[in-house]
Amino acid sequence: MIRTMRSCLRKSTLGLTLLLLFSTGSLAGDITVFAAGAAKELVSRIDAPFTQVTGHRIKVTFDTVGAQRERVEQGERPDVVILSSAAIAQLNKLGLIDAATIRDVGDVQVGLAVSANASVPDISTPEALRKALLAAKTITYADPARGATAGAHFAKVLAALGVSEQVASKMTVLPFGVEVIEAVAAGKFELGVSQSSEIVRHKGVRYIGPLPVPHQLATRYQIAALKDRPLGVSLADFVVTERGKQASRESGFDSPR
Repeated sequence: MIRTMRSCLRKSTLGLTLLLLFSTGSLAGDITVFAAGAAKELVSRIDAPFTQVTGHRIKVTFDTVGAQRERVEQGERPDVVILSSAAIAQLNKLGLIDAATIRDVGDVQVGLAVSANASVPDISTPEALRKALLAAKTITYADPARGATAGAHFAKVLAALGVSEQVASKMTVLPFGVEVIEAVAAGKFELGVSQSSEIVRHKGVRYIGPLPVPHQLATRYQIAALKDRPLGVSLADFVVTERGKQASRESGFDSPR
């Protein structure tokens, strides 16, 4: 009888502890996130529902994949990173990531954009892309030197197409992809190169499409918590819930294959 009462008491105490632990707002705090620009729309879409469910607030900064990875390598410690799978693999190799929390967000393509009211050029083949680049008056892309995935790839594509020198005078490099798309939307540039997730959800631009084969580049993005960052785990887990997956799709990410 006494043992039964003690067992019930222990269960009641445990239940109360779990209730206090997971009740919204009881352990609410700020979750710091370093994210690539490709994830800007995704974070915007999950911000409110995540806070509603967990009580935690997302505090995010955006930059290129390379810039965010370097910040962590140099000693900064956010709770969560949302970066390319290659960048997260590198941070994990350095022992900075809680490997058990790595989750796939989805895939994005390097693509081209024009302003919402502009005509869409043909880029369906390498030759068509070459002609479109030569015909454009102004082109912008994100800075490869700052670790922009789309920008670094596009620079290689220009070389492969043999047009690097011919288009050099009309090229403008901006810090990262979000700025590229905003500048195209504002009519400052005719063509912009960025990740599909940065393009498709912006009402001020039209997504022409991905670069043609063999110049296509799909990049897998992932989310992961850093080691000893328990609040970060909750955000990583939320992204792979049905609500999180829907936000990823609506943000221009293709489901991981």
